[in-house]
Amino acid sequence: MSKRRRLGRRFADLDEVYVIGEAGNNHNGELARARALIDAAVNSGCHAVKFQKRDIGQMFTDDILDAPFQVDGAPDWGSTQRTVREHLELSADEFAALRDYARDLEIDFIATPFDCPSAQVLAGLEMDAWKISSHSFTDLPLLEAVAAHCRLRPVPVFLSVSMADEDDVRSALGALAGLDVVLMHCVSSYPMRAEDARLGYLEWLRAFGYPVGFSDHETGTLVASAAVALGARVIEKHFTLDRTLPGFDHTLSLEPEGLRGLVRDIGKIKAALSGGDVRTGVLPCERRTFNDRRKSLVSTQLIPCGTPITPDMLTTKGPNRGLEPKLIRKVVGTRPVADIPAGTHITAAALEA
Repeated sequence: MSKRRRLGRRFADLDEVYVIGEAGNNHNGELARARALIDAAVNSGCHAVKFQKRDIGQMFTDDILDAPFQVDGAPDWGSTQRTVREHLELSADEFAALRDYARDLEIDFIATPFDCPSAQVLAGLEMDAWKISSHSFTDLPLLEAVAAHCRLRPVPVFLSVSMADEDDVRSALGALAGLDVVLMHCVSSYPMRAEDARLGYLEWLRAFGYPVGFSDHETGTLVASAAVALGARVIEKHFTLDRTLPGFDHTLSLEPEGLRGLVRDIGKIKAALSGGDVRTGVLPCERRTFNDRRKSLVSTQLIPCGTPITPDMLTTKGPNRGLEPKLIRKVVGTRPVADIPAGTHITAAALEA
């Protein structure tokens, strides 16, 4: 397995937070821009880059596709939903070129099919994983098509869970039975407000018995970072080369520097969560403070040899050179084997057995 690519046959084998850079349609229909997005995902430290594939005729009914439509700032993209979407869509050959480019750069290549014809196209690419959009969460024919492809060539399936209840989740998991599924909490609001994130749903999803992740639509990085702290093992984040570009998702996406910062922060959070959940003593990084600042028992006056020690003869001070203050009741009543000057740390060797 290469340094950057991480997915094998089973997602559960990973021991790190897996970060997917969601390029989506932020290539604006340009292959060169799509390659540049892969470059940005690599340079940001993502494990995977993800694109989206649509058969435009399967998106909506004709009355929606052919109604007047305008994307702000992009009048040359067409005058209807159909023509605008056709402008944005990359061909099967272009997807194959992007897959090869991603493999050359050793980053996992993932795509989301929004319909069965698109799933058929993507199946020929031998992708590193599949992603099911929250929009398609209840699309049984699509789920079954992806499942059929995955049974022929097992790879993980990232399943976004949004606009759903428990019955919906169980139905989707039934269609994907036996596959390596990761349940991705998602809020289908673009952009998503932090107060709408409902990160508590991560625990709800975990109860279904699958790894969980978070598909984030916030404009910043705070909620995604919090999701990692709450146990998300996958973070999917939209990114773009320039948030001012015309298109559907640029304004809710991170630019490369922001994506790089998110990956860095996720690594720090993962490191902060490591090391167990039970205190077993002094951490290596705490040893200096433990020695310099932790208090121990100190004499307040001269304690002559053989004199029973009384409470007024003792106080607590740093540095940590003597017996712990919690032993004070055991020290009281013992006798020193030699004179103990005032201001001296009390040690076990200074006392009678």
